[in-house]
Amino acid sequence: MPRIERLARRGASTRFAATHRYRSIARFYAADPRRGASRERDVGLLWRDAADGPLHRAAWVCDTGELYLVRLGPSEEGGGEVEVLATVDDGERLERALEGWRERCGAPRSLTWLRERARRLSGRVRVATPSVTALAS
Repeated sequence: MPRIERLARRGASTRFAATHRYRSIARFYAADPRRGASRERDVGLLWRDAADGPLHRAAWVCDTGELYLVRLGPSEEGGGEVEVLATVDDGERLERALEGWRERCGAPRSLTWLRERARRLSGRVRVATPSVTALAS
């Protein structure tokens, strides 16, 4: 059983960044209605670790302050999975923290660079606790 499901079933807190994952973009949006109605700021389409590794799109949800990644590709290969990297209420603070992202995006290890910058924004992700239904199944 994946870690997130174990934590959710035990009633553990899902407030830490490592636990904010969704199996699909649809589940991500369904878990918080503010996400679907919000504007988003694109933060790159070609984040990757290895030159031939999977691609990820990053975006910032204005109304919730969530910086998230969605893995691109077929669902059988993990495509569609969403990971919330950080929460930051201020778009200017986000831009400062990710300064240089346009030059980094698409390069090998760019995904590691993005995750490191996101960790600096918030050591803990403070979003509305997603429902167990959105995380499991």
